[in-house]
Amino acid sequence: MRRVAIAQLGLAVALAIPGTASAGEGERAVSVAAGYATYATPDDEMMATLSPTAGAAVSAGYERALGDEVSWRADLLIAGYLGGGTAGSALGTVGLVYRIDVLKYVPYVDVGVGALTRGGGPFELGVEPALRIGGGVDILQSRARSWGVVATLTSFASTTTTFSAGLRSTWRWGYF
Repeated sequence: MRRVAIAQLGLAVALAIPGTASAGEGERAVSVAAGYATYATPDDEMMATLSPTAGAAVSAGYERALGDEVSWRADLLIAGYLGGGTAGSALGTVGLVYRIDVLKYVPYVDVGVGALTRGGGPFELGVEPALRIGGGVDILQSRARSWGVVATLTSFASTTTTFSAGLRSTWRWGYF
C-alpha cells in the first residue's frame, strides 16, 4: 500500500513539472481522427430537443506552429447520424491550438471559427456560422508521430450543437 502511494506521488510530481516545449516555429502536422458524434437541435415547434440514436465522425486537420506552444489549425470534420432520419453535417474551422508539453503526454486546447453545413433528418439543408472549442491529449510515440484522444463541441449563432469524441493520429515534420 505504501509503495503504491509513493509511486502515485512520484507520477503526480513528474506530470506536474512542465517539460520543455519541443515544437518550434515552422513545425507542421497533419492529423486524422475518427469516433463518435452527436447533435442537439430543437424540433420545429421549439418544444423538444432532437438528437440521433447513433453517429460517427471523421476529421482531418493541418497545423503550423507559430512558436513553442501555439499553432494555427485548419480542420474539416464530417459526421453522419442515424435515428430520426439519416442526417449529416460538415464542419470547417480555422483557429488556434495551445499545447502544454508534459513529458510523454501533451494536453492541448483549441478554439476555431468557421461554418457548419447540415442536412437530412430533422435539418433543412443550410450553412450556419460556428464556434468550435476542443481539446485532447496526444501521446508521443516519436518526434514525428503521436496518437491520442480528441473531443470537440460546436455551437454559435445557430440552433444546432454538435459534439464529437474519438481517437486521433498525428504526423509532424519541419521541427529542425
